[in-house]
Amino acid sequence: MSGNIQVVDNTQASPSPAGLLGNTLGSADTVGILMVPTQDIQTYTTDLESRGFNIDSTHNFKDLRGGQSGTGDEQTLILWTTSGIDLSSIASSLQEFSSGLPYS
Repeated sequence: MSGNIQVVDNTQASPSPAGLLGNTLGSADTVGILMVPTQDIQTYTTDLESRGFNIDSTHNFKDLRGGQSGTGDEQTLILWTTSGIDLSSIASSLQEFSSGLPYS
């Protein structure tokens, strides 16, 4: 897989993420995805919510890597959103959160 990602600051005239992705994101101003082991999904979602993240949706899938030690054979993608939290705080929270993942 190859390609380019371009990050552009369009805060002056850009529509909200909800306007770009539909009405499911409400007033979110930051959106992201994390992959976590499905077997501990409740622990991970509770931890994220306690850090100020909203869980928009989850999607379970078979781990094509064959499962790593301690992670089980399914993984979950978590679509999270935040509103009104600065990016440095989000990054700090995610760094702390991901340090507890078995494949971080």
